[in-house]
Amino acid sequence: MRWLWRLFTILVFLGLARTIFLPQPKAFIAWPKDHSWVQVIQGELKQWQKFSQDLPASIEVEVRRLWNDFQPNSNGKQV
Repeated sequence: MRWLWRLFTILVFLGLARTIFLPQPKAFIAWPKDHSWVQVIQGELKQWQKFSQDLPASIEVEVRRLWNDFQPNSNGKQV
């Protein structure tokens, strides 16, 4: 069982030594140069306009359906 702890200790020590002496890798996030923020925002706006273009018509259909479903038919009793 001692050899397992010794191996674990050596691996931890090597890991620490590696992080201290070797340079850390650097990562860069690349953004395509042909797209500006204005173009990205305009694209999003066009997409939202396309999604919401049929919204008033669908609201009107729902209101008509609700009006027809809940329209009084004059067969109620007096309370």
